[in-house]
Amino acid sequence: MDADRGVVTVVASGELDAAAAPQIAAQLAQIAAHRPQRLVFDLTGLWFLDCAAARLIAGMSLPAGRRPVIRGARPVVRRILQVSGLAARCELEEEPGPAD
Repeated sequence: MDADRGVVTVVASGELDAAAAPQIAAQLAQIAAHRPQRLVFDLTGLWFLDCAAARLIAGMSLPAGRRPVIRGARPVVRRILQVSGLAARCELEEEPGPAD
C-alpha cells in the first residue's frame, strides 16, 4: 500500500482467491478506515482473481460516489470483472502491454 495526498495505491501480485479473501478483507478494512479520496488497485502482477476477491475490491466504499480504479489488469482478470458485472463498479484503466 502506498498513500499520497488522499490517494491509496494497493499493489497485488500472484493470485487472489477465496482462500485469501479474509486477509484481503482485513487489509481493505484498514485502508477504508483512513478514508482515501481515491483508491487504485495496481493489478499488473496479478495472474488470477476469483469472484470473491473481485467483490471485495469492487465493493470498496469511497467518498462522493467515487469508484475504485483498476490499473494494469491482465485480460483474464478483466474478464472476471466483466463477466461478474463488477467492472461497472470500478474504473478500468490501461491494459498491460503485449509482453504480458
